[in-house]
Amino acid sequence: MELHEIVIPYEQGEFKYICPWGDSHIGVIGTNYKAMDSSVKFIKEKDAKVILMGDLVDAINPNDKRFDPKTLDPRVSIDNVISDQYAILCEYIEKMDPSRIIGVHTGNHEETIRLNYSRNITYDLCRDYGLKYLGYSAWTRIIFKRPSHSEVFKMFSSHGYGGARYPATKQWKIQHIINALDDADLVLMGHVHDIQVGRIVKETIPTKGKLEVQQKTVGWMLTGSFLNKAEGVISYAEKLGLGSVKNGIATFKILPEERKIHVEC
Repeated sequence: MELHEIVIPYEQGEFKYICPWGDSHIGVIGTNYKAMDSSVKFIKEKDAKVILMGDLVDAINPNDKRFDPKTLDPRVSIDNVISDQYAILCEYIEKMDPSRIIGVHTGNHEETIRLNYSRNITYDLCRDYGLKYLGYSAWTRIIFKRPSHSEVFKMFSSHGYGGARYPATKQWKIQHIINALDDADLVLMGHVHDIQVGRIVKETIPTKGKLEVQQKTVGWMLTGSFLNKAEGVISYAEKLGLGSVKNGIATFKILPEERKIHVEC
């Protein structure tokens, strides 16, 4: 678990955008670079802040039983798989502008390389671009600030865990996280390769003063993927009989002063 705080300047009446970006699995034929380019364009147009959600590179090398050389991106050498995939990732980080990035999560693919081959891709990215390491899960205190006012939003984000085949079972995984949290405003989870967004309302009563029901909105998001099945190769998703997924990103659109949270995809 990691803890982080970030200040985001804003103007009264201005919407601010927060976009998670992850599960890109860069470096294989199934990576949807067209969708990645579109997401970067959107991020720049909206002047959005970005949180990287892990599994940024595919990170399956020749010593892994899952490795299939036929699935490699033509730009990736079989003798230099991880470094070549990392180089492509860096191209996208520079396109979106590292100053937009709130922090970087590690994913299970990066963790396999770290634990078995002592290569920490997430650490490399944080070191090379001066980014905040968010581990597998993190709480981030986001302070939206203008000269005479500030609003605090609490965000919980995690790469995610476990397998899920259907939209409902994927949603249950993030609902389980929401149920375990006491006071989050924004909740994000990756890993399940699906985009789903929503809002729920939680209720409480004050500890003192007028006895009344108080409500707060929680925005939640399954953060999507840029990996899909590809013609001419036998992909992991194909072997498991999984369907295609919508590639791309979703976004939190926040009006800080009114504490409005819109979730869009």
